[in-house]
Amino acid sequence: MDWDLCKTFVAVADTGSFTAAARRLHSSHPTVSRKIAALEAQLGTRLVARAADGLALTADGRTLREHAEAMAAAALRAETAVSAGGHKARGTVKLSIGATLASHWLMPRLPSFLRAHDHIQLEIVTHPFPASVRRREADVVLRPFDSGEENLVGRKIGRLGTGFYASRDYAAGPLPERRGDWKGHSVIGFADQASNVQLARWSDVVTRQARVVMRCSSQGDMLSAVRAGIGISALSCFVAESYPDLVRVAPQKLTSVADLWLLAHPDLVELPAVRAVVDFVAECARADRAKLRG
Repeated sequence: MDWDLCKTFVAVADTGSFTAAARRLHSSHPTVSRKIAALEAQLGTRLVARAADGLALTADGRTLREHAEAMAAAALRAETAVSAGGHKARGTVKLSIGATLASHWLMPRLPSFLRAHDHIQLEIVTHPFPASVRRREADVVLRPFDSGEENLVGRKIGRLGTGFYASRDYAAGPLPERRGDWKGHSVIGFADQASNVQLARWSDVVTRQARVVMRCSSQGDMLSAVRAGIGISALSCFVAESYPDLVRVAPQKLTSVADLWLLAHPDLVELPAVRAVVDFVAECARADRAKLRG
């Protein structure tokens, strides 16, 4: 059986569409469709059928998926065994990381890593987040929860702190220090509270005597609103502290609501290229532990 066709089938089975599978495989919709048709012709049976929300596997398709995923795992183990014997880290490594952490924390540290590992091509995957290692959307993930259902290996490497910040222009007046001081102040709150219920609830409780003048669904917009002098907002400390035009408000009001877990597939983690990325990210987190926690 052609492994290339099976690999395409696994991508279609995981994503539920030819288009999404093509994106994962860096291919095209027609190519993926053609390979699935070739596999069906080779096996003499239908593997996928159109459904209301995309593609669904037939009974034969579900059976093949079990065997194809076993083949994928075997191929991964073979790749690890061969590559682990090499002396130089090389290849492509996909790192899934939140967009804010990627742009404000990791990117400035990458030049030295890439110079030292010129045989590694690093792919930063911020969407979808968190990407699935089992479905090969990523090789390494940095996320605020542990291995979950994917049986990954790794460890907690840090914790993110959040505090309140305002622009220096806004801080020209008195800033709140205690509960009663928030009255009369303007606050930027969380619009999409479902994405971080604990943090949104903490912010609302602390600032309940203030006036909410705006709510934003992204930290980038909250940061822009604070820098524009619109009001005070809860921001990740490692982000806000990099802007000299911002000041910390009520420094004792600090919360840590997100751990940082660095995880990889157990069959991938000893690949020299993957190990190099894991060790680099872990060392960055160790060096910046106080900064990340705020």
